[in-house]
Amino acid sequence: MSNSLPTQPETYAESIIHEEYDVPPGEDPVATCPYCERPFTSEQLATVHIGVRHTDVCSEAEREAYEEELEAAEHDLFTFHAKAAVSIFLIYFMFSFIYSLAWID
Repeated sequence: MSNSLPTQPETYAESIIHEEYDVPPGEDPVATCPYCERPFTSEQLATVHIGVRHTDVCSEAEREAYEEELEAAEHDLFTFHAKAAVSIFLIYFMFSFIYSLAWID
């Protein structure tokens, strides 16, 4: 008995014609991809999916919506980083100030 692997890589590949998605009972998807019918919980997720997975077939309006979503996500990420940096600075300053008060006594 041989433990060698098949030489043809396509023997490992599975051809997926249609993927099925499980939506929990009682929940309806907010948006659905018009190309692969994948359900999404928000319009933003569907827009990003179309821009990433279906770039070659999406319309110009869908591409522009995708770019707008990316800009919004970049802005949100910058805002988060700015808030995190300011919070860390304030916490550091607070502990330094408290330590200096404790050192004086």
